[in-house]
Amino acid sequence: MRFVLERSDAGEDVTPTDIARHLGVSTASVTGMLDRLHGGGLLAFRPNPDDGRSKLVVPFDRDTDADDIDPVTAQIRRLADDLPPDVAEQIAEFLDRITAVVDLECT
Repeated sequence: MRFVLERSDAGEDVTPTDIARHLGVSTASVTGMLDRLHGGGLLAFRPNPDDGRSKLVVPFDRDTDADDIDPVTAQIRRLADDLPPDVAEQIAEFLDRITAVVDLECT
C-alpha cells in the first residue's frame, strides 16, 4: 500500500508488475494481495491507457477514513502512541534488525 500511495502522490501510475518488481515477488503473488486489498476497499483498479492488457492500481478514496476501512491498524497505531518514546525507539530498532535478517534470507 505504501508503494501505491507514494507513487500516486508523485503522480505516477502503478501496475501490478511494478508492485511485483518493487517487492521482489511474482506477479501472481501480487495479484492475490491486490485482490484482498481491493476487497477491503483499500485500492481500486483502472484500465491502463497505455496497455489494454494491463490495469493500473490506484489508492482508495483519500476522503475515506482509513480507520474505518482498517480498524486493526488503527488499534495498533493507538497502542504505539501509548508507548514511551524510549520504548518505541527500542521496538523500532528491534523490528529493523528483524527486517534485515528476513531481507538477507529472502534475497
